[in-house]
Formats: sequence, structure tokens, C-alpha cells
Amino acid sequence: MNEGYQLLDQGERLLAENRIDEAIERFRRFLDDYPDDAEGQYKLGIALYERGDLDEALLRFQRVKSLNHMDARAYDGLALVMMERGEFQTAVRCYLEALERDPENVDLLNELGIAYQELGDEEAALAIYEKALELEPNFGYPYYNKARLLAREGRFEDAISNLETAVSLYKAEKEKLVDVLFELAAIYEELLDDAKAMEAYAEILMLDLDNVEALTSLGSLHLDNCEYERAAAYFDRIISIDPENDNAYLEKGYALGCMGNMEMEIEYLEKCLNINPKNKYALSNKGAALMERGMFLEAENLFHRAIEVDGAYSWPYYNLACLCAVRGQKELCIAYLRMALELDPALREDAIRDTCLENLRRNGAFRQLLE
Repeated sequence: MNEGYQLLDQGERLLAENRIDEAIERFRRFLDDYPDDAEGQYKLGIALYERGDLDEALLRFQRVKSLNHMDARAYDGLALVMMERGEFQTAVRCYLEALERDPENVDLLNELGIAYQELGDEEAALAIYEKALELEPNFGYPYYNKARLLAREGRFEDAISNLETAVSLYKAEKEKLVDVLFELAAIYEELLDDAKAMEAYAEILMLDLDNVEALTSLGSLHLDNCEYERAAAYFDRIISIDPENDNAYLEKGYALGCMGNMEMEIEYLEKCLNINPKNKYALSNKGAALMERGMFLEAENLFHRAIEVDGAYSWPYYNLACLCAVRGQKELCIAYLRMALELDPALREDAIRDTCLENLRRNGAFRQLLE
């Protein structure tokens, strides 16, 4: 192998190792000597695409096309750039051009299916995934993408079946398997099958012990099931991995509050707010905890700060309604409660049961608001 093609080989290895800048440097040096080499132009285009240099990547793929208009890779590369730019119709045309030149390329078919999906043409996407699987039944990506499409249509059992097939095909490929398991867990959560969702997240942790997303999901599921000690343990694990994760402090604080440890709840909410002073959930939750302690002015300030962060977040309005009810400010209470219910009608069930609002049960405007 001469020196020029050694550069091309080095660039390919560096690109595979995600050392993109170094790969680009090798490809450029190679093309200095071989400017008409379609392989080199294509590889440089891919490296530039991976780095986000879409304009030059586009030029490189166009160069491949000019060198050999029958090279399917040129159109595949152009399609990649169009997909990244959100120009999905153009991407479809490019993929179709590529498939005219390489009709049994299942990777191209899978990518075309994704482009159709992005356009909202789910029927066409499904047909393309099926065609890819007819050509290569052991190709995992179409099962995964088909499952995501089926799940959006509410065809959960079919989606699960496709994902289970993808799991069996990706046993030796950790990153792909993790993606599939996340999708499987999301479907089980949609079906309210928490046990199976937890199994899927646990499998992810067996592959990646420090996966914060899986740990967060498990903690949240245990919170939903009132298993507060287990939930707290997961959020502790996240904090040990990522001490700047404000959400972990928020959720750990919530778990502690549910266990009756209000002092520690406030401490964790303060830690959350030290990291992210605009965490609307922590502002509202800390306000609610201080209100329970009778610290009304401090609580009111926190509720208003939460509203400043996000005026469409319902809980600060609801908490202000409770605060006004405790103070005997009935009209203001009803005004805040109305705002909360307009943003989230489901809070009506909380208002019906809430002891803070007990003194308003006979108020006509209050009763009408809850009807």
C-alpha cells in the first residue's frame, strides 16, 4: 500500500474511533494527491457530516456524484445532509436515487423508511421497513424503527413483538441493544405495566451500570408506586454519578417528604436550587414544604418565582390557592384555583380531597368551579 492510501486507511480507522478531526486531516492529505478519488471524497464528506460541517459535506458528496453519477454513496451522503437540515422530501428523492443504483441495500431502505416517517407518511415507511426485512430478516434496525411507528399508532403488542426480535438480534451490540430496551420500557410504561418496564430498565443497567436515564426512570417508577425508600436509593446513585444533577436532588427531596422527613426534603430542594435556581418544580415544592411549616411569606415568594420561570406550570397557582385558603382569602383562593384548573383540569381531583380547601366547601363559586 502506497503512502497516499495509507492515509485513507488511517482516516477510516480514526473515524471509526470517533477521532473526527484527525480523520479529516488524513482524508484532506490523501485528496491533495488524489483529488478525483471518489472513495476519499465520500469518506471526507462523512467525517465532515459527523463534525456538523454540513455545507462542505454537501460539496464533497456532490463531488462524488460528479466523479461517478452511478455511485449510490453520493446520493446516500446527500440524503444524510438533507435529513440533518430537516429537508425530508429532498432526502426521500436522494434515497430513491441511491436505491435505483443499489436496490437491495437494506441500510438505504431503512434510512428511506425513516425519511418517510419524518414526512408523516407512515404507510410508506412501514412498507419500506417490510421490504428491508424481506431482503434481510436478521437486520435489526427496521424492527426497531417499525416498532416505534407501530407504538405511535397504538399497536403496542405488534411493537413489542418487533422490539423483542430486535433485542435478540442485538445481543452482542451494547449501544443498539440499550436503544431498543429504552423503547421497550417506554411502551410498557404507556401500557401501565410498571413491572415489565422496570425489567427493561434493569436490563439496561446490566449493560451500563451508570446509565443515568435508566436510573432516573426506575426512581420515578418507584415514586409512582409509593416505594419511596427504593426511589431515594436510585436518586442517591444518580447523585454519586452526577453531583450536578438538579433533578436527582428534586426527586430525592420529594421521596423524603413523602416519608415524612420534611427537614431533609427542604435540604435536598435547596441543593437542587443551588444547582438550578430556575427549577420550577423545586421552587413550587419548597414553597409547599414551607407552607406546611407556617412560613407563608417565604412560601408565597417561591410560588411566584416558579410562575416567573413558567407561567403555564399549574402547581404554583394551586399552591397559592391553598395558601390563600389558609389565610382566609377566599376570593383570591378561587381566582388562583381557577387559573390552576385552566392549565391542568386533572387538579380538580386534588382540590376535591384537599383539606387546605375545607373551609370553602360551602362556597358557591368554589363548588361551581369543581363541577
